[in-house]
Amino acid sequence: MNTQHTPKLKVYLIPGMSAGAESFEALSIPKNCTSEVLPWLVPKPQEALIDYAKRMLNPVDTTAPYILLGVSFGGIVAQEALHFLKPEALVLVSTVKSSAEKPKWMRWMSRTDMHKILPYYIAAHLSDKPWRMLPEHWHKRLKQYDYYLPMRDPIYLSWGVHQVLKWKGVTSNSDVPVVHIHGDSDDLFPLRHIKGAHVIKGGPHIMILTHGKAVSKLLARICQEF
Repeated sequence: MNTQHTPKLKVYLIPGMSAGAESFEALSIPKNCTSEVLPWLVPKPQEALIDYAKRMLNPVDTTAPYILLGVSFGGIVAQEALHFLKPEALVLVSTVKSSAEKPKWMRWMSRTDMHKILPYYIAAHLSDKPWRMLPEHWHKRLKQYDYYLPMRDPIYLSWGVHQVLKWKGVTSNSDVPVVHIHGDSDDLFPLRHIKGAHVIKGGPHIMILTHGKAVSKLLARICQEF
């Protein structure tokens, strides 16, 4: 006799910018759930964020209950998905819900378009020989960069930074429950600008890695409701 229970929910994980499945290593998925990481795609020329989100989230099985969990830029993509998907809940980690929650320097860059002249191509060459001349402690950081941020296509990076800076928020009147989890030591999106979030004490922007247990506890609590 098969005594195994079919999981009730599937959690679709959308990583932060450039990150992959490795960024969720510290996250524990609740026992009543399964999970799937949605990988980043190279954007098409002049592709709108909502069209990109439709391609990226195409693997989502809408015939069974599911939750979307988005980290940082992944949280922005997850919010765009509310235009065409209706998950049981939306879990946002280390991200923003509107332009008002962004720091002032981001809003300034958005107005000036300074981000368009950044040398994104360098990111694809951090493992090249010249970088090996750096001090030893930099080697460790570069290895971590290679491991946790595998998507370094310059087209993707340029497009992604532009989307983050220009994004205003989702204006649709969705009735999907939204749970925002944010660290009080987030240096990219400071907590003082964030409204209505569950606060993780000491959590930096990469708290999905550094404070995985705390995020996992909140995720388990959310999943118990479905």
